[in-house]
Amino acid sequence: MAEPISDETWINSVALAILAALLGVAGTMYLNRRAATIAANKELSDRIRELETKLALVNQAVVPLNMAMQAMLIKELTHYHAPEMDVLMQNLGPPSTLSESEEARLAVLLDERTREMGPLISPSERDAAAILPVIIKRAKAEAEMLAGAEAMKLRLVTVTAVVGVPVTLDLADGGDKP
Repeated sequence: MAEPISDETWINSVALAILAALLGVAGTMYLNRRAATIAANKELSDRIRELETKLALVNQAVVPLNMAMQAMLIKELTHYHAPEMDVLMQNLGPPSTLSESEEARLAVLLDERTREMGPLISPSERDAAAILPVIIKRAKAEAEMLAGAEAMKLRLVTVTAVVGVPVTLDLADGGDKP
């Protein structure tokens, strides 16, 4: 017959079983926390990547509206049948290298295009020829304003779309801070 298990052996066995159970629970908790941390880090990395992409878009050079409109009108008006006007429009830039006399000549050519070209041009092209002189003036004013923009104080207004977070508008002229 086998010898009976002593109290000391039995206590050691139970203590080892409890220790093994505690180590198992601690290990499981550690691995769960580590998995949660990894998931949170991945989520943060994805968010940072998205923000970097958005920041890159914000940092791209933005073409002012009138300059962009001028470029679109020039593209529509550039044709083989008006080489003098095409050369003048190429010099509109940005930056514009037209002298005042060249600019006056371009205005005359554009006016002729609106009235004297007949069926050679579309109504859209006729409208573009009528609009371009005004857009040229606006684009020049815009270019001058941008050239002096360094001297101007910029105002940045940031609005966040997070519910429950107060938004602070920091305006250079001492605006409200809701």
